[in-house]
Amino acid sequence: MKEQTFKTKEQQAVRLLMLTDRLHRAAIESQIEKLGIHRSQHFVLMSLSHRNGELTQTEIANLLDISPAAVTVTLQKLEKAGLIERKTSDNDARTKIIRLTDEGKKTVKKTHELFLEVDDTMCGGMTDEELDALCVSLSRMTENLKAAGHKDPYCKNRNGEEDER
Repeated sequence: MKEQTFKTKEQQAVRLLMLTDRLHRAAIESQIEKLGIHRSQHFVLMSLSHRNGELTQTEIANLLDISPAAVTVTLQKLEKAGLIERKTSDNDARTKIIRLTDEGKKTVKKTHELFLEVDDTMCGGMTDEELDALCVSLSRMTENLKAAGHKDPYCKNRNGEEDER
């Protein structure tokens, strides 16, 4: 395999950042699959967990920027697995409230534990000083992109506004 050369340090840094992100995502996905859930199902569970365990189907679709039909299919699988329950809203019979079940909460807790294991592996051997420098660098990169007008489409609150996570 030919070694890739970079014209600038910025290109090298961004390439390594993207590679690290892909490897981290692959490691996480392989772990959550051991729990019998897939990536889209995990996103729904985490969205519910971050929002006190309860959202409407429409809110889930908006938060994850996916179609209502895709949400329906994912919710059917999660409901069949006993990880969520659907309830008709007291205020509007057309609105379905999605809630984590106790089993769903246990699954979310397990995924948090798996994430910590992957993160510990990824950061293995790094000193506190190295981690501090990495955090400073990544924070600066994030702020540079925000200052240029870029927003994270996955950080929306219930009103569709940017929500810092």
